[in-house]
Parts: sequence; C-alpha cells; structure tokens
Amino acid sequence: MTNEQRMADEILKHIGGSNNVKNLTHCMTRLRFVLKDDSKADDDAIKNIDGVMGLRKQGGQYQVIVGNNVSHTYTALMKNGVSGGAKSNEPVEKKKLTFKQVGINILDAIIGTMSPLIPAIIGGSMIKLLAMLLSMTGVLSESSSTYNILNTIGDAPFFFLPMLVAVSAARKFNSNVFLALAIAGVMVHPVFMEIMEKAAEGKEATFAFIPVMSVKYTYTIIPAIVMTWLLKYIEDFADRITPLVMKNFLKPMLILLIAAPIAIIIVGPTGILIGTGLSQIVFFVHDKLGFLAVAIVGALWPLLVMTGMHRVFTPTIVQTIAETGKEGMVMPSEIGANLSLGGVSLAVAFKTKNRELRQTSLAAASSAIIAGITEPALYGVAIRLKRPMIASVITGFIAGAVAGLAGLASHSMAAPGLFTSVQFIEKGNPMSIVWIIVVMVLSVVLSFVLTLVLGFEDIPESEDELLDLGNQDHLTVAAPVEGHVKPIESVEDDVFSREVIGKSMAIEPTGNKIYAPVTGTVTSVFPTKHAIGITGDNGVEVLVHVGIDTVKLNGEPFTSTIEQGDHVTVGDILGTFDLTQIIESGYDPTTIIVITNTDEYESITSFDHAEVKAQTSILGVVKS
Repeated sequence: MTNEQRMADEILKHIGGSNNVKNLTHCMTRLRFVLKDDSKADDDAIKNIDGVMGLRKQGGQYQVIVGNNVSHTYTALMKNGVSGGAKSNEPVEKKKLTFKQVGINILDAIIGTMSPLIPAIIGGSMIKLLAMLLSMTGVLSESSSTYNILNTIGDAPFFFLPMLVAVSAARKFNSNVFLALAIAGVMVHPVFMEIMEKAAEGKEATFAFIPVMSVKYTYTIIPAIVMTWLLKYIEDFADRITPLVMKNFLKPMLILLIAAPIAIIIVGPTGILIGTGLSQIVFFVHDKLGFLAVAIVGALWPLLVMTGMHRVFTPTIVQTIAETGKEGMVMPSEIGANLSLGGVSLAVAFKTKNRELRQTSLAAASSAIIAGITEPALYGVAIRLKRPMIASVITGFIAGAVAGLAGLASHSMAAPGLFTSVQFIEKGNPMSIVWIIVVMVLSVVLSFVLTLVLGFEDIPESEDELLDLGNQDHLTVAAPVEGHVKPIESVEDDVFSREVIGKSMAIEPTGNKIYAPVTGTVTSVFPTKHAIGITGDNGVEVLVHVGIDTVKLNGEPFTSTIEQGDHVTVGDILGTFDLTQIIESGYDPTTIIVITNTDEYESITSFDHAEVKAQTSILGVVKS
C-alpha cells in the first residue's frame, strides 16, 4: 500500500466515510471536502495522521492540507468511492442573509471557483514566459510560426478563461456544466467578438432592439462566475414552465435563450465594470502607497494563504496583466513571502535535533524556494513552531519594500520561486534580473538569520526516545489527571492562559484522582489541597493546580494522601477530588500543570494528545 493510499484511507475513516462526503476537489496542497455532516469528522484524529500538515474550515469546505502530493491522495480517495468534482443533489441548508454572510458567500464563490483553475493558469503563464525568454535570447523570432504557436498554447487558458471559469463555477454552484460552457462560449465566439469590435468603432450593436455594450470578455473572470450562478435559477425557472412532454428539447432551448442575452446585455458588462473597478482599486492603493503597498502585502501574504484569502486576488491579477501586460503589487510581494518561508525552513533544518522535523523542513524549503509552493513550509514548519512565522512576516515586509522600490512587476501569475522568477524579467531592462536576484537572496538569508535569532521550541523526536535517554538533561512530565487536553489559551485565568508563571498545559478531567507527574519530592501542599508543588529528581519544578478559583472551596472537594517532604514516583496517587461537587459549586475543574522553572530549560514541548491517562507523557523537557 502506498503512503498516499494509506493517508487516504485514514482521512476517509476519520472524516465519516465516503457516505459523508458530498463533494471533493483539491488545489495545489489541500483536499477540499464538502461534508454532509461536519460533526462526524474527527478533527484531532485527522490532524494526527502522518502526512497531514493542517486543517482549515472555511466557506463550507473541510480543508485538509497534505502538501505537494495532494493529487495522488485525491486519486486514492476517488478509488475509495468519494464523489469528486461532481454536483450534489443534497439539499443545502439555507442561512440567514446578512452583510457578513453575503461577503462570505462572495469570497467563497471566487475562491471555490478559482482554486481548481490555478494549474491551467500557471501552466499557461510559464509557457508564455518560455516563449518570451526564447525571443529575448534570439533562439526564436517573434515572427516565426513556432514562437506564435508556443505563445498561443500559453495564451489559450487566458483567452478562453471565461469558459474554464464557467466549468469550475458550474461545479461550485451545482449548475449544468455544459449549458454554462455554452453560454460562456458565446462571450468568446469569433462572430460575437467581431460584433463587439465593430461596436467599439462606433457601429451600433443591438439584440432584439436592446443595445449591447462593446465589451471584450477574453481574460475575464467575474462575468462567467455571476452568470453561472444565475444559471442555476434560470434552469429552475425553465423547468417549472416547460411542459413535461417537451422538456427534452424546449427546456435547454429556453435556458440558452434566456441566459445568453442576460449574459451579454446585463451580467457581462456589469461584471467587466466590477472587475475593472477592483483593478482600479489595486492601482489606486499602489499609486498612493508605492513600495509600502508591496511591503504590506508581503507581510500579510502568509496569513492570507492560511485563510485561503489569497485566491481573492486572482481576478485582479489576471485583469491587471490583461490590461497593462504586468502586475506590480501582489506578485512582487510574493517573492519575499514565499522565499522567506523557505529560509525559515532551512534555519529550522539547520538547528533542530529532530531528524523527522529536519527532513520535513528541508522538503518544505525546497518546495518554497524552487517552486514557490509554500503550504508545506507554512503548515509544517512556520505555524507549527510559531516564532519562524514571525521571522517570515518581518522578512516579507522588508523584501516586499525592496521589490517595490526596485519596481519589479510580473508578466505572469505563477507562484514566485527560483524557477518561476523569470516572470519578473523586464524586456529591455537587464537590471530587473539583478533586482530579482537581490530580493530572492535577501528573502532567504534574512529569514534564515531572523529564525536563528528569534529561536524556536524544538520538538523531541518521540516520547519513547526521551524516556530512553536516561540522563539529567532530558525528561518527560506526565499528566496529573485523566481527561481531555484543551488549549491553554482557552483557560479563563490570565495567569495560566498567558503562561505567566511558566510553560503550562490544561486538562479537562474525567476522573477523580491526582497523580504525580514526575518522580521527585513534594515541596508544597496548599492548605486547601487544590494545588501541589513537586521538584523532580532531575530538577524540574512542577505545580499541579486542580480547577480555576477552587481555592474558594476551602478544600471541601479535595483529599490529600501526601505531605510536604514526601518522595513520590510518577503515577503515584497524590490525592482525590469530587468532580461533581466542583462543577455543581459553579467552578471550572480544568486542571493546570505548570513548569515553574521554565527559564532553566532550552526547550519545553507539549506532546500532541487529545486524551490523557495516568503516566501519559504530556511535556518533553530539554535542559540548556
């Protein structure tokens, strides 16, 4: 069994099975599920699957981040009977329309439609760049048939972009794919385009006495998205008014007869105006802020990728390149953002003692630096270790500012990386090559250095290896109670949630016993018995605190079996508590374990558990 098949089987198992999947698509690094019942998915189990880098829920999608092998995992899932890219007849739960919900729906429509098209857009972009480079180097003449055919191959995804968008949007909105394709085909039909060209020259163009605005639809996105969304309602209307015996031929005719004029008279021109308006906003921001606009986007880009919001920029990038031949704000900002994630991954690989993390970091660095694909570095390294993320954001801002000052602009929209950096070469401007190299080197070197300066909490290779080390420099701390691990940030006590007194973990107890988390000496037993301090034989100082504000209960729910000065072994029972009484008294029973001498250790890492029992290792401690 391949790794992809194994991963697919595990994902499908924890997502509720193939019967719980309405639809599945994928982008460059994410499996995008639409589930029938989100509650059937086990989030923690999916996050812990080997090869899964993260999980996001957005716009009705259950997104599982698996990295560059996403297509293989997708194929493996399809073999298991998952429905992918197909329309669903399942009823959709209607949500109350608010301004917020409308905004979410619009963003979801754009992101959901554009994500599947990215490979075609990138492929076309790179072929156009190849043709340009061959022309610049004198290998091909711009008048040669080879050059023109090659350029046509690269240009085709953009020229027929409305048709590609129509197919993707039809799957997104559950419209008829082929009817959507037929309507989009009208917009780029040679005869219709000729009519539009003549209208631009002053010759009147009408349909049934209604004026048709002169519009060029090639390279456009928004008209096709909006029209395909409307198509769903036009289909329903045509279905209602068409007699049963005539549905086979009359219904599709009516749909085309209604939808196509609406597209070319109303939706198309309006969509073009919206797209042009968005591009003008980008131009305005760039004109007013200059290089700062590039710097800000560079700093924010990893955060946009985290939420999937980066796809919102796709229409404006395409529109801007179509109008001006290049884009000088979003794409240049990606150079620093992408390569900085490669730089931080290299720094982590250089410093970490964890062999698995080193391999992950090296692979993520290669993907980000060479190909501009950053999700493995973002989810597998930066977010996971936190401080490298800060280094990436700082670098993205500085490198973006340099790219903006240099006036770099992209002639394509491939994710910036080593091999795709040619898209920033300005014909007739050799200095553009120099500036590209400067920004790329700056991005990698600065992020590398910042990561080493800021540092990060290393991840122990495994709990077992830590336990087997048997020396004074490494140890583990066990769970003091049985229960469910919860984020420390969710604890309603600032002292604990902000880890003011040391590295902490929170457990929502399900049992009633308090266990020794380390082997050592009891240094304090609070009079109210709700808190116990222990100094381990290895020097780690641990505080076990049962409940939030339970000191106010004056010890009533607690019993203690130990006294100050007693020596205990990991797993020994230190006392008990009445969980029901604590809850009924109105107090939160969440139990906190704190390493109070955190500053004495090089790293303290929490192990990823959803549930813990007595003697379950929850913290790995490495001495300086």
